Amino acid sequence: MPDLRLLTPDRVGDLVGSCAPCTFWQTVPHNGHGGPRDAQAHLDALAAWVEEVTADWGPPGRIAYVDDRPIGHVVFTPARFVPRLAAFPTAPGDPATVMLVTAVTSPEANGDGRGLCKVLLQTAAKDALKQHVRALDVIASRPAAVGPHACVLETEPLEKFGFRVERDHPAYPRLRIDLRTAVTLRDEAAAYLARALARIPGAHPAPEVHPRGSGSARSADQP
Repeated sequence: MPDLRLLTPDRVGDLVGSCAPCTFWQTVPHNGHGGPRDAQAHLDALAAWVEEVTADWGPPGRIAYVDDRPIGHVVFTPARFVPRLAAFPTAPGDPATVMLVTAVTSPEANGDGRGLCKVLLQTAAKDALKQHVRALDVIASRPAAVGPHACVLETEPLEKFGFRVERDHPAYPRLRIDLRTAVTLRDEAAAYLARALARIPGAHPAPEVHPRGSGSARSADQP
């Protein structure tokens, strides 16, 4: 199973996906995306953001590795650290609301990327519970209404995971999940992940078996 390492300033270069590096959520609405020449500036900004959130609240995410290769990540943090929320009509009024910012898997994990994404979300839920957080919110998109957006998670897969509409909107609803419900999905997520990793060329993950016989991803760091 993958190592699920804490998101730290020195690991922001391991964020995966077409939107990395990107500071869409970490900057005010008129900033965010840039050309390839801006990559280092975005990495520096992300590292500073991770350092700020960690000092004030705790590590804001996890990165999944197999054989030291990053294959996915999840980012979550209180709303007060997400300036981009100001651009969305369904943003929470409470700055302490913990937001799922993004959950992304790399192309090589897409044999069954849904399984890895489930594990990342489940790990985020467990980490947030340790911070005495009871629910996780997310601004999602309905692509049929607005088209796909690389930095905004889609509503449908989140609802399949267990998120429910907290504040509706035709394009950008805010969803919420009870974290006590999310952490019960371990066995299902582990089964999906086993299939996903089996399709990654060259990966040789070692499952961690629990007394009940179920495998789970291994957390290399503790928040």
